[in-house]
Amino acid sequence: MDDLSPYDRATVNLWARSTEELWRHTDSGHLIEAAVHAVLAGLRRYTQPPALFHAYEDQAADLALIRSVVEAPLTDELLWRVRDTAFHLRWLELISSG
Repeated sequence: MDDLSPYDRATVNLWARSTEELWRHTDSGHLIEAAVHAVLAGLRRYTQPPALFHAYEDQAADLALIRSVVEAPLTDELLWRVRDTAFHLRWLELISSG
């Protein structure tokens, strides 16, 4: 992470905190996890970190996808945590693949 700008580093830290909070406080289980993986599947088209950070700026499609998967009403906080978790998982995949 040393080569990231301060803004990108803060974004990755936000994703990590959201992931921790989502898994700690979620009892919606399978639908939340399905929503995370639905967004993650779309993020796999980004093969470089700069593209992933750029994709984070455009949230409308991701949020609509999450709402379509999770039947129960979602708070804004939960909605964003689901999205951030998907981005964090993709980030981990990218950095682990070198």
